[in-house]
Amino acid sequence: MSDVSAKHSTVTLPHPYFVWLGQHSAEPWHPWFDNFHSAEEVIAAAKAPQMIVIAAQAEEQDALLLSLRRADLTSHCLILTRHESVLSPFLANGLWQSQYKEQYQAYQLRKQQLKLAYQDDTAHKLLAYLWLHDEVLQPHAVPAKPWLYQYPLLKAWGIKPEDSFSWLSGLKQQSWLDAGKLENRVRFCPCCHSGHLNYIDVCPQCHSIDTEAQSSLHCFSCGHVGAQASFRKLSTLSCPNCLQQLRHIGVDYDRPIENQHCNSCDTLFTDALVQAECLHCHSNSNLNDLQVRNVYSYKLAANGRSLLRQGRNHSVFSLTPGEQMPMAQFYWLIDWQNKLARRHKQTHCILSVQLLNLERFLAAAGEAKGFAQLDALQDRLRNMIRITDACSNYSRDGLLMLLPLTGLAQIKHVYSKLLDIQQKQETPALELSVKAITLPADTGDNIADWLTDELVKATPLL
Repeated sequence: MSDVSAKHSTVTLPHPYFVWLGQHSAEPWHPWFDNFHSAEEVIAAAKAPQMIVIAAQAEEQDALLLSLRRADLTSHCLILTRHESVLSPFLANGLWQSQYKEQYQAYQLRKQQLKLAYQDDTAHKLLAYLWLHDEVLQPHAVPAKPWLYQYPLLKAWGIKPEDSFSWLSGLKQQSWLDAGKLENRVRFCPCCHSGHLNYIDVCPQCHSIDTEAQSSLHCFSCGHVGAQASFRKLSTLSCPNCLQQLRHIGVDYDRPIENQHCNSCDTLFTDALVQAECLHCHSNSNLNDLQVRNVYSYKLAANGRSLLRQGRNHSVFSLTPGEQMPMAQFYWLIDWQNKLARRHKQTHCILSVQLLNLERFLAAAGEAKGFAQLDALQDRLRNMIRITDACSNYSRDGLLMLLPLTGLAQIKHVYSKLLDIQQKQETPALELSVKAITLPADTGDNIADWLTDELVKATPLL
């Protein structure tokens, strides 16, 4: 226990499990802390802290951060530090200060909204970390290493730095992450993949590095080209080949544009050939043969946020299991119901609900509050759907509902409920677009194309 807890030993009220790592100097605004002196002690306690504050020298602090992030118990904890260190921008969540409560409350709210089990999957661990701390995954420059850049958080979780770039690119292709700022563009040896390269100018003829700048002259009389020094005779210029005196530039002689000279093969040239010499394997490569890597920061994509909040579902609209079906099954159902409607002279309705301003809404409301408001909207939609209605997500923020034995005249009841949902939202509000089309219809052979065309043409009801 810390000094604070010892001083207040008579207090019996429950308090959050906050951990202080290092020497604790109590301040009046400090909450109750349990004091530890090593990461191993915290992990051995087998109880996940709600917040950890580190007070240690920079080198020791970096070691503590690596140990805490490496352990499953503390990998996603809110960790604050008293001072900056080399790794604190990448492994800690900010500095410890008196305004900590707002950050702590936001962390707890996001923790409550997290529905994805993440400990057994490194990709899910990363998504959960970025969600809980509302952070961007930043690369760290390590010029002493052959890979030049690494992501300290991923390294703590066992992903090799040289593999992390392709791994993150895979998460981006799954639409779980978005690339943020392009931090750098680096090049690597195609033989050993080291980034420690020396760029050298070589002779384009013999590839020797023994080149130098040289002023040359060209005699018009005999065509001889040589170094300017070989043409000098006291205070005059004369060709060393034909002995013709050179008085007027442009008439007797000129200066060639080739101003580089190779001391190995005596070639004159204008532009040297640039090659990359690897300082590890000592191979020389043309610049076009080098492996180019863009180094990005990464942030959560909308699909990644939806995955975290909804478990395995990747769409904004996530209704209870059994009410929602894959699009391929939904298309089959439309085709089947369309044939039944033709045979039995029935009318069915397809309703589209689309969120028009999702990204702007989340930016204005903040993700934590915005997704809480989105959950409330989903609850109202869930209460509106009948057990016989079929639903499917046709886009990340769009919902389709097939309402059997329902015509456009009867859809007014559904429309009034959606209008009520729209009006009861808090500010800022989500903008809904509601469209309806009916069956039977001439759908053709491709239900997906027909549905897309009809929804584009349909007039919004809301």
